[in-house]
Amino acid sequence: MSNKDEFIKNLSSEDERERAFAVEDIVYEGIPEAIDLLVAQLEIESSQFVREVIIRNLRILSSSELVEKTIPLLHSDDAFIRNAVIEILSEQDELAISYIEPLLDNPDKDIRKFAVDILFQLQSTHSAAVIARGLDDPDINIKITAAEYLGRLEARAHIAGINRLFLNSRNLLLRCTCLETMAILGDEESARLVAEFYPQPEQINELELYSYLKYLARQGKEEYLPFVFSLMKSKGKLMAKEIINTIEGILRRSGAVYLPAGMVEDLALYIASDINVINKYELLVFLGHFKNSEIGPLLASYACSAEKLLCLGAVEGLGFLGDPEQLPLLLELKKQIGDDELLEAVGKAIIQLAPVR
Repeated sequence: MSNKDEFIKNLSSEDERERAFAVEDIVYEGIPEAIDLLVAQLEIESSQFVREVIIRNLRILSSSELVEKTIPLLHSDDAFIRNAVIEILSEQDELAISYIEPLLDNPDKDIRKFAVDILFQLQSTHSAAVIARGLDDPDINIKITAAEYLGRLEARAHIAGINRLFLNSRNLLLRCTCLETMAILGDEESARLVAEFYPQPEQINELELYSYLKYLARQGKEEYLPFVFSLMKSKGKLMAKEIINTIEGILRRSGAVYLPAGMVEDLALYIASDINVINKYELLVFLGHFKNSEIGPLLASYACSAEKLLCLGAVEGLGFLGDPEQLPLLLELKKQIGDDELLEAVGKAIIQLAPVR
């Protein structure tokens, strides 16, 4: 009996260890029918240990044949097999796309969803064009997935399809997904559609508001700041992270050196409110990037806080502010604190404030 015949015979052994060794021997010896043998064994194998050995060895046999022979396993009723095949296919190169694209026409919506997932995980430059077909899929979940993946792939060539889907969708979750993808890919048409769709942002429902703020954080202009600041009073604690990210995003893009009138006072009140201390830290650091005269004293008032994060945020903010008048405060603070992280931050801020000699 040849080695090949012995390996094949051992695949039927009652001993799972012999079956596992047979799988590894078939691959190690380069048996031409290895993929067929392993796929067939996977479909009937009862031992989880052996199944995992089969999957591990199939992954070694990367090829167009592997793609072609494993795709039918996506129809398996066994979740382990389906998920393992998705992982195997997701590790293949661009050659896999030509085999996977036809799955988008499969009558089974689960198979179409698997195809979109695999195409995304391939991370190929050609994946986006195929994933974009999912925007027109009859299944709402596939539309949502395709819209999300195009954003994560930063596939700007497909923003027109996202804009169209946003405009025509009556499904809240799909519209939110489109908004978040438009935040990444958005163009002038996106801005026009969003402005027209939400003429009164204060009336947006809470779930949609999260996605709307993500859009504003990356695409919004200064004209939206009054609305965002109004949320500090109505949603200040609940949506602190989103509010802060949006304010920071809009102002950084604007290139402003000074904050608009009244904004420092509003932010000071927000910092003094009951929002999470990490949010207060973020705002203190952010304020240091602007030159309003009120900012230095505000940061100085928090630099001696007993709360470490407030002190740290104020010190880092003072460093960015770069006002030499705050140098004596930092020098005195350096003498008083014993925390290594704070000492390092104070030392860095002193260097930032000290005049160049």
